[in-house]
Amino acid sequence: MHIEQSVEIAASPERVWETTVDIPHWPEWNPTVDAVEVLTPKPMGIGWSARLKQPGNQPGTWTVTRFEAPRVYEWDTRPLGMHVTALHVLEPSATGTRVTLSIDVEGPTAFFLGWIVARVSRKFLPMEAAALKQECERA
Repeated sequence: MHIEQSVEIAASPERVWETTVDIPHWPEWNPTVDAVEVLTPKPMGIGWSARLKQPGNQPGTWTVTRFEAPRVYEWDTRPLGMHVTALHVLEPSATGTRVTLSIDVEGPTAFFLGWIVARVSRKFLPMEAAALKQECERA
């Protein structure tokens, strides 16, 4: 299952990247994250991980599996026999930066439980994109 949301942000790719990868500060501006606990005390990159608490969900541990600064990072978590991957892609655009957020769900239990992740993702991805836009365009 694949769910995707894009947004145009009137800010430089550098500004958007800086905000996107500053995950410890997400709860300050992102309504889809209540709390972040950094589990890997090093600069963000492959292997970096954090535990996120999202509204209505149990905390989940996310680990970075792809990191191509300042354009792409991907991380994943493995709840209830599923493999959930979140991808963040930044591209320069005529107005600043185009950000595409996506969620992919696979694994042995995805057929039976993937609808839960899909329901939450269809709600949270637009909220996260809008909040990122607002945060990055803030003076």
